[in-house]
Amino acid sequence: MKTTKEPVSSKEPVKRRKKLVAAEEPEPMEAQKEPALIETQKQPAMIITIQSWATPIVGLVMLVLGLLVGYYMRPLILAQSSNATIASSVITTAAAIPTADQSEAQQNLMASLIPKTRHFKGDPNAPVTMIEFGDFQCPFCGRHAATVGPQIDEQYIQNGKVRFGYFNFAFLGQESNWAAEAAECASDQNKFWEYHDVLYSSQAGENQGAFNKENLKKFAEDLGLDTNAFNECFDSGKYTQLIQEESSTASSIGVRSTPTFLINGQPVVGAQPFEIFQQTIDPLLK
Repeated sequence: MKTTKEPVSSKEPVKRRKKLVAAEEPEPMEAQKEPALIETQKQPAMIITIQSWATPIVGLVMLVLGLLVGYYMRPLILAQSSNATIASSVITTAAAIPTADQSEAQQNLMASLIPKTRHFKGDPNAPVTMIEFGDFQCPFCGRHAATVGPQIDEQYIQNGKVRFGYFNFAFLGQESNWAAEAAECASDQNKFWEYHDVLYSSQAGENQGAFNKENLKKFAEDLGLDTNAFNECFDSGKYTQLIQEESSTASSIGVRSTPTFLINGQPVVGAQPFEIFQQTIDPLLK
């Protein structure tokens, strides 16, 4: 029986040799790649997907509707903006036209305006003179002519208390100029006030054709005017320069909107209720 000899243990510890092993570089991790960017950057800001052949037709219809709404809403928007203009112009006009405590300046202003005002109705010796600066296309002038104007006529003009004058301030476009010129041609046949009333009752938006040349001639025919004389006056531009001069005069004294009224020099701006005119006129009659 073979026996194996036990190895004799040495008293000295066995020194192990350090085996130099080359440090292995870690393999590049395939996951080190940056995550792919979401391709939103390459996408357009808005994607329009045509679901069917009807989609572009619907879009076109909506565009047309938008244009039509904008076109027909414009007069209403302008009317609202005119309200704001009238409100703001009270301050501007009052700064240029004499106020209630400037009687001498008011008298001087009226003294300069009355000879330039071509159209009056009422007693020339009335104690109160009222001048309106108007534009025949102005919707607020039309409102005044239809509502408050007849009240003033009945209570003040017909009984000799007020003399009422009209002064052109045509600033809303070509048809305003044509209408003012046509009214002057009607005046040549002593029909200014009749033509004035027809114009204000025939308003249909600004520069929309209501006061084109054909309609203005038709108004003269309806009033029984001599159409040959009227048409010759109108077509020749007889009063073109006059309307420009009157509008410039109105602007130079501080008129900024229509209607504006001077009542013995005191300004009343806008289509005010009848009571406002009463409060201005009655003290002047005492």
